[in-house]
Amino acid sequence: MGNSPSIKPFAYTYGIIMAGYSILVLVLMYVFGLTEQNWYLAVINGIASIIIFVLGLKAFKKSNGGYLSIKEAIKVGLAIAAISGIITAIYTFIHYTFIYPEFIDMVREKAYTDMADGGMSNEQMEQAGGVMDVTTSPWFFATVTLISSLFFGFLISLIAGAIMKKQDPALNQNIK
Repeated sequence: MGNSPSIKPFAYTYGIIMAGYSILVLVLMYVFGLTEQNWYLAVINGIASIIIFVLGLKAFKKSNGGYLSIKEAIKVGLAIAAISGIITAIYTFIHYTFIYPEFIDMVREKAYTDMADGGMSNEQMEQAGGVMDVTTSPWFFATVTLISSLFFGFLISLIAGAIMKKQDPALNQNIK
């Protein structure tokens, strides 16, 4: 396994591509006023994410002599997800702090309206408001962005790695 290529170039290349795509989607949602996640947008984003991760894994596999273990796939996938997640989280924080801070106010207003319509008392709404202040902050959105990037990166790379795996026969000879 000492002959495996470095993961860094694949992580940076595909992580930056993934971050660029994620940021583009966030900007387009802002520009076109899509304040709620639509199911078809979620499907498109899921497919695009899978494609970017698979392309990164394929590129790594190709540079590794056509071999890919599940362990390598997970390492490459998590590295791509980490780079993408960090960049996207930074942009998310900037986006909701400076570019579109009114989104947070809209989310809070809708939550308060939903709570009032649900029959919550003012005291209950005040308690829920404290939690909501944390969960609707730019820091929280950025943190969730990073965590979800790592989670989905792990999941996608595990599944894609299981499908794409091809063990190097030289490794089996070293075991004997």
